[in-house]
Amino acid sequence: MIALFKGLGLLLQDNELYRSPFEKQVAHWKNLSDEQIRDEVAVLAKAKCQWLMASIVLWQAASLLILGLITNYLWRDDFHITFTRVVIVFGSWVSILFVIWFMANMFDHTAGFERWMKAFNSRARISCDADSVETVAEALEMARHYPEVLDYKQAVASRRELRHEDIRIMRELGRMRQHSELVGKLNHIGDDGLRLQPAF
Repeated sequence: MIALFKGLGLLLQDNELYRSPFEKQVAHWKNLSDEQIRDEVAVLAKAKCQWLMASIVLWQAASLLILGLITNYLWRDDFHITFTRVVIVFGSWVSILFVIWFMANMFDHTAGFERWMKAFNSRARISCDADSVETVAEALEMARHYPEVLDYKQAVASRRELRHEDIRIMRELGRMRQHSELVGKLNHIGDDGLRLQPAF
């Protein structure tokens, strides 16, 4: 269970990191070493297995407990099985499962199955499965055109191999620079005496 708590701690750290300013995310991933990432992936792999078993047991135990309370209430006075009681029990069971599924789905974005997958994917090596040709091509183009993207790539490559999250950061760094360039051009368009002609 220690691995489970360590894994959940990593997920909470990731959640906090993604809510923090982008500069902090860049600094965090730039300073990570291959050994640190391997250790984190190993912890996450153990924790995910324990989390799956614990969540299945807990959700099932909660649903059976609630169903048991409803059944006990219906058959408290007598033990006759009637169609109405069977329908109530079956309907309650379906409703309980739906509510549990809904709660699990809301929980999923913070520490659920989807969040575990995101944690693994962000630390994964660059591959054709995780990173499409278009995303890698965009990161390459950004590194060619913007020095800060190339600086990030070189700083990371000197410590470890690039990961999926590095591709995302390189693309985002390039987009931020591209955005500021476009805003600058937009602010200065027409300042040289050129004016856009009306379309009508």
